[in-house]
Amino acid sequence: MRLTLILAALLLQDDGSYKLKDGPRKVGTIENLVLRDDARKKDLQLRINYPDGDGPFPVIVFSHGAHGAKKNYQPLTTHLAGHGYVTIQPNHSDSYELGGRPGDADSFTDWENRPKDISFILDSFDAIVEKAPALKGKLDAKRIGVGGHSFGAHTAQLIGGVQTIVRGTATSHRDKRVLAVLLLSPQGRGDLLTDKSWETLAVPALVMSGTKDESARTGKKPEWRREAYDFAPAGDKYLVWVDGLFHNYGGLTGAKARTADSGPDNKDHVDYAKMTAVAFFDAYVKGEKEAKTYLAGDGLTTYSKKGDRGEAEVRPAVPWSPLVSSRRSTPEGAFSPVRREARRRRMRRRTHGESPDVGGMSP
Repeated sequence: MRLTLILAALLLQDDGSYKLKDGPRKVGTIENLVLRDDARKKDLQLRINYPDGDGPFPVIVFSHGAHGAKKNYQPLTTHLAGHGYVTIQPNHSDSYELGGRPGDADSFTDWENRPKDISFILDSFDAIVEKAPALKGKLDAKRIGVGGHSFGAHTAQLIGGVQTIVRGTATSHRDKRVLAVLLLSPQGRGDLLTDKSWETLAVPALVMSGTKDESARTGKKPEWRREAYDFAPAGDKYLVWVDGLFHNYGGLTGAKARTADSGPDNKDHVDYAKMTAVAFFDAYVKGEKEAKTYLAGDGLTTYSKKGDRGEAEVRPAVPWSPLVSSRRSTPEGAFSPVRREARRRRMRRRTHGESPDVGGMSP
């Protein structure tokens, strides 16, 4: 325990940040690698960032939001690669690089193929290395995480074990090779997801969202996105809630096109996401105990109170769930695991009788 605390102190800088600086490894990039899925008669385009040096390195597959692209989210995926991860980003069928556009009636109808894209990538490590020899020895098939933003978070939580439930029939999309899922602006209950969908979430999960993260498509309030945390089973589940966070995470997506819910650039919000992602995957994909210690502490709160970035606090929006704000501070940690089944029971009582609205796939 003492060694763990010493290592955690070394990782936790004086300002409370966690691996916020660029990582020690140079990052290489494969801009476009195409895999052929004969079973689905589909070509899948990938962008891959990888660290230099000898592997193998853990792999993070990151799923873009609706009408996004594999080239988005570089502030996050490049940062992960510099800290020793191979990141793989597919173009799903709704990508704007494949002709997808906001408002397209069919944008969300292909949702079921998104988790299949992820599993196909995991099936194809040998084919990836054959097409990109620079990756030889770098892909660790035993240490895999999945992340996603918005529609991509929907994809990631299905991969982690969340079940779709249609007319009372539950369907699993889980891939058991995945050790942890990072959910940036995930979906709550809707036409595919009920409060029972998360009972089968089988891996550690971190949910991140904030007070300005409304759904532009459905008009659902930001609190809808935290249902992925509220209904999740106890154990190794985290919520980071940022006061003032918009859907674009201050520029984390790297997308030039902006929508009404994108919000302004905000370097601090980008940094919160980068620290959160690295700490979470370090803890649950690399298995680093010191990272888990950081997640359970108040590092993000400490960091947010320094300089001009504005203070962050952990505060309960409702009595049983911690949030991150940018105005005041409390003694609680910036990241908090779900530890008591009572939290879920209270949430169920609060929401009992509400019927799910259409929009479980909303961006």
